[in-house]
Amino acid sequence: MSAAADVARMLTMVPWLLERPGASLAEIAETFGVSESRVRADLGHLDFCGLPGLGGGDLFEVGIVGDRVLLRMADELKRPLRPTPREALRLVVTVDAVAEALGEELPTLRSAVDRIRAALDIPERSADVLEPDGVRTLPLLRRAVREHRQVVLEYQGRADATPAPRVVDPWALHVLDGTWYLQGHDHGVGDRRVFRLDRVAAARLTDAEATVSAPSHLDPPRYVPGPDDVHVVLRLSPRGRWVQDAVAADEVVEQPDGGATLHLRTDAPGFVAQLVLMAAGEAVVEEPGELRELVRQRAEQALQRAAGPS
Repeated sequence: MSAAADVARMLTMVPWLLERPGASLAEIAETFGVSESRVRADLGHLDFCGLPGLGGGDLFEVGIVGDRVLLRMADELKRPLRPTPREALRLVVTVDAVAEALGEELPTLRSAVDRIRAALDIPERSADVLEPDGVRTLPLLRRAVREHRQVVLEYQGRADATPAPRVVDPWALHVLDGTWYLQGHDHGVGDRRVFRLDRVAAARLTDAEATVSAPSHLDPPRYVPGPDDVHVVLRLSPRGRWVQDAVAADEVVEQPDGGATLHLRTDAPGFVAQLVLMAAGEAVVEEPGELRELVRQRAEQALQRAAGPS
């Protein structure tokens, strides 16, 4: 299992344990799909995590009594988070933008965002999903994964002229750089495959049970550049450096003012355009011109929606 997957699991484990004091090692292992020894190792790492400085009282405190786990937060982390208005607005807009994908599966997050929206007087649907391709199949595929049922995908791969049916035992759904992926067993080729949901023309849930189980360790898909991918050059200000963490850059050129110029390849230019808009002027597309035009068009659409009916 990759280090990234380990970190993601531990980040998820912290709020899970805080909501379930006294959870057993067996319950934790079953929930996160790992062994009890792996859980113990994760808890050992959490014992050294906390606020910068890592002084006494700044760390998580993990206790294991018998087979029961208790987690206590650092005192500073118990205080309510106070985001700036700009940070709060970005959070609200992000949740709005992925509302169709979230559905009703994260009610706690939606409730918290609704409180932030009310405090800032932000209207409902302050952001629209501009590229819903792939998202429309998520509810069906989530159900297929949950119920271990086969699905038939009308799928058009990179080398396919038209969509073709694929019978798949679904294992897991992931989102990477704004694109949703399904991992599963493709019965047509008799092997494991990764499917991009924006290339799924249609999906049908069958009554057949999935016959091939997921491997014990399933890493998220990784972006593999293709010959038709777009080469992008982004110029970031010092305040826009967070964009660098959201993309996989082939080259980063540091600038004297603390900013950076990123060179990257992508098969999801719409996702890059969304990042540029979220950066609110702190990220600029230098190349290609088509992506600059896409950013301009989306900015105009946002202004028109904000202005309301004329």
